[in-house]
Amino acid sequence: MKYVPKGEWPEWIRNQLGEGKNYEVRESNGNYYLYRYENVWDKENKRPKKKTEYVGSLKRNGRSVFEHGHVAFLIDLLSRHNVVESLRKHFPDHWEELLVFSMNRVVRPFPLKRVGSWMEKTSLGEFLEIDPPSGKKLSKVLGEVGVDVKSQSEFMRELIRDDEMLLYDGSMIYSTSNYNKLLEVGYDKDELFLPKVNIALLFSKDRNMPIHLRIFFGSVHEIKTIEAVIREIKDKDILFIADKGFYKNDLYDDLDEGNVKFVLPLPRDDDRIQYDEDLSEVFKYRDRIIKSTSYPAGTYHLYHYEDQVLKHTETKNYYKLKLDGKDVSFNESWAGKIALLSNQKLDPEEAYLIWKNRGRIEKAFDVLQNLLETDRPYISSEEVFRGYLFASFISLTTYYIVLNFLQEHEVNNRVSVKDVLFEFSKIRIEDRGYSAFSEIPKKVRELAEELKVENIMHKIWES
Repeated sequence: MKYVPKGEWPEWIRNQLGEGKNYEVRESNGNYYLYRYENVWDKENKRPKKKTEYVGSLKRNGRSVFEHGHVAFLIDLLSRHNVVESLRKHFPDHWEELLVFSMNRVVRPFPLKRVGSWMEKTSLGEFLEIDPPSGKKLSKVLGEVGVDVKSQSEFMRELIRDDEMLLYDGSMIYSTSNYNKLLEVGYDKDELFLPKVNIALLFSKDRNMPIHLRIFFGSVHEIKTIEAVIREIKDKDILFIADKGFYKNDLYDDLDEGNVKFVLPLPRDDDRIQYDEDLSEVFKYRDRIIKSTSYPAGTYHLYHYEDQVLKHTETKNYYKLKLDGKDVSFNESWAGKIALLSNQKLDPEEAYLIWKNRGRIEKAFDVLQNLLETDRPYISSEEVFRGYLFASFISLTTYYIVLNFLQEHEVNNRVSVKDVLFEFSKIRIEDRGYSAFSEIPKKVRELAEELKVENIMHKIWES
């Protein structure tokens, strides 16, 4: 970037800045940038010192007011977590469109055809080297990303770290499209026979964020989905946790042989559970008394629990049904019992708490379903649908990066992800021939200072 003497300013810059007192202009690759300077007294060296501040880029014409704070905040956080650089690396031709789409989904979801209009209202044009994408352009990009499974996989693998706890769960996405080959009629957990796509999600318990998404044909059984995910992560040093429903004897062996640590539930009729074993240890979980013990189960460790509240509820429900004349079977020795199998030696309470963390991934699926709601029924082709889900996964990751940031600063109990993005959207820049900040509301300024992101109020984009 080179300094442009005032006598060499282009005519359109001279017209905008006039005398340009206390301003200087710099140029890089045909783009012009404005800096404000002042002379301050340097007490240490006892002489005047020039202090320079970047104001923004200079433009000939265009929209006059742009929302800035929310997108600058997101770019800053995504850059800190290497998401922007990773997108550049794995999707060199499409990273900018993926970024625009995923940010829109977190800020304020619009249909594909209106995402470009949303971008036009923001300062993203100062950061990205693309024009606001049309719906047709976005569909084309998502289709090309959708078939690039290798780049998707490599991007997500970079999110996984060694020696962390991963939660697993599967879910379904329903759609009425007639041209999406991924959609197949199949039974869900509630025995409903519907056209759907199966998705599997891995979630880092340690970092509280999603790190892997896989898509499967709607008729593929969930056991098959978990086996496919295992093949992709088996060289990582992780602890794998899943909910009930994955009761397949050789699944535990598959995990163990793949060097994947696991804590998984057993069905109550599993022969390895010793119901006559004394549950001699006691701990409290959320005001519920849990009795526990542990013992070997072949080459694995079995952790056995009795939840006193659950035992009472199941017993009460059984007798209510019996009094109503219902024909139900009930094994009283099973009431309130939970059994976990693991290839790790753990304290029973520790194993229980690890397994209970699976509730986090259920919340992540709720967030993902909300992100998908805008366009999901209308995405027709398989390729675009795959790209759409991957881009939505980036949005989900972005959401949790912001949420974790709010938690780190202990404001999440009063400020949500949507709240902070809405407030920061009030930080705007105005095109006065040069870019400058408009007046920033006091509440917004205080929030930015509390979160230590004052740069979004003082810098437009790094030049």
